[in-house]
Amino acid sequence: MAASVEISTRPAASVLSLRWIISARDDLIWFIGSVVSSYLLLFLYVKGILPLVIMAAFWAILIDAPHVFGTFSRTYFDRMERGNRARLLWGSLLFFAVGPLMVWIGAGFVFFFVAALWAYYHLVKQHYGFMVLYKKKNGDLAKIDNALDRLFLLFAFNYPFVEFIARDPEAMSRVPEVLRGGVNGLAKILLIATVALAIMWLTRQVQRAINGDSLNVPKYLLLAAAIPMHWIVLLTPMPHKPIAIVAILTIYHNLQYHRLIWFHNKKYNSDGCGSPTLKESFGSHLEVSPQLKYGAASLISRRVGYYIAFGVLFGIIYQGPRQVLGYMSFQNASAGVSERSFLIQLGISFLWGYAFIHYYLDSKIWRVRKDPSVGKALNM
Repeated sequence: MAASVEISTRPAASVLSLRWIISARDDLIWFIGSVVSSYLLLFLYVKGILPLVIMAAFWAILIDAPHVFGTFSRTYFDRMERGNRARLLWGSLLFFAVGPLMVWIGAGFVFFFVAALWAYYHLVKQHYGFMVLYKKKNGDLAKIDNALDRLFLLFAFNYPFVEFIARDPEAMSRVPEVLRGGVNGLAKILLIATVALAIMWLTRQVQRAINGDSLNVPKYLLLAAAIPMHWIVLLTPMPHKPIAIVAILTIYHNLQYHRLIWFHNKKYNSDGCGSPTLKESFGSHLEVSPQLKYGAASLISRRVGYYIAFGVLFGIIYQGPRQVLGYMSFQNASAGVSERSFLIQLGISFLWGYAFIHYYLDSKIWRVRKDPSVGKALNM
């Protein structure tokens, strides 16, 4: 379900390429326009309308954890994926042991630092993934553009993150001491590189227009939505910023992902789901139902209400305990207790396993070029 439109802006000159992942309406609402949710949370929090604990808890349980469940809906709950990716899926469960092991050996501080870096990298990687989908959809695959797009995006997102750490004492306190001295210098280097890459990237777009090459409008809109939002959120002063920005930055990411998952998961209740293995066993005339072929994934994706209900239930199981432990840790910090208790660290580090599995699986399961079934599900 993809719209394909070309609009000439001048005779024999550039054309605007407007090919969408789902449709113009869906993409503009969910993949681009949903950035408004981050600005809304930022406004409500900075103005003191929405308390930190309430914002974090409701976002985590009702929006963020269900998006982690979205990954599980198309992996662990998909009978075919469990068979095709058994080693990947069951091996990923070892992430539950990483955090507790590091806490046990006294490396909890390093663990939580690395976890935070991976979480932010995951946000950036999703924006990159959407950009690549738009590049594929719009035939925007010249080598020079691939390189410039990748570098510009990575630097444009990473500079404000490092600058935020350099400016915020609470964030800096979470950085290992051996690295603190280099944060300010790294921020300056990233800023210079980001400005240089932005100039090169913009120059390349002008060159494309002059040469009459197509201009990838959905890609431009995605970058125009995501990059300024990260800069504004990460560089705006606010109380308890390292905690608050997690919800503010990530809600945009969550809504994008929910819509992509729901679009992908249509395959679980589509027609023509014959299974070669079962057909060989029971006869070539047999048509296997989606429920039999995919298992629980078909039930989860049968209706939006089912998907939401299962996601929220998972949110209560996963993020409920995590929010309680996080609140206890926050209270300790507010009371001047700098170190989390050993048991709280163990609990939080174990629950990070859900997020790590989500991050890792996400880096494997959306490879359109390597997995034709994904390309088919996304109408690529």
